[in-house]
Amino acid sequence: MCIVASEPLQDLDLGGARLRERAELDAGPLTLVRCDLSSADLRGLDLHGWQFQDCNLDEARLNGASLDCGQFHGGSARNAAFLDCDLAGARFEMVDATGAQFGNSLMSEAEFVGCRLMGANFEGTRGLGMLLQNCNLYAANLNGTALGHAALTGLRLTEASLRGADLRGSDLAGCVLLNADLFEARLKDTDLRGADLGPVDLDRLSAMSGAIINRTQAERILVELANVVVTD
Repeated sequence: MCIVASEPLQDLDLGGARLRERAELDAGPLTLVRCDLSSADLRGLDLHGWQFQDCNLDEARLNGASLDCGQFHGGSARNAAFLDCDLAGARFEMVDATGAQFGNSLMSEAEFVGCRLMGANFEGTRGLGMLLQNCNLYAANLNGTALGHAALTGLRLTEASLRGADLRGSDLAGCVLLNADLFEARLKDTDLRGADLGPVDLDRLSAMSGAIINRTQAERILVELANVVVTD
């Protein structure tokens, strides 16, 4: 169960180990507003239900922290380490998490909406129901992630690696897949009709086996592969 956070702490410098020294740490879920947690050591802390609003978490170390039901709104977490975290039910909205590391974290029902996730690493994450919408995932590592049966709309997946990712039954409307690596990705019933597929060669076409595309996309692929003209 997610708990409503207490009165906020605002505009504080909580970098390094300063947050560990706060008396409020054991008072239950806290709301931090515009706090500087850059390079903070938050490893292993119980931060269940905490809210971070417009905070700076750049290069913070949150490895092993319990962040389930946490709320991250605005601010940044560039190159932050969320390794081995519990992020079940967490929500990231309009956060710049470029280069963040989420490996081996529990992501059940976690949501990322409107975030910058360029170069972020999700390989090895666990759990079902992770949602990504309107995010920039340029060159992100999503190898093996469970993203099936979800509305994965408005994603920039240019140069992203989706090797072995489970996208079965998902809707990728408005996504850009230019040069995305789809090797061994599971795409059965994945709706690609509203996606920008980029150039499609035979290897890429094979990787798209089972996906749903529209007539215009099919014609473009046929032209690219066989240099034929399709007419009615």
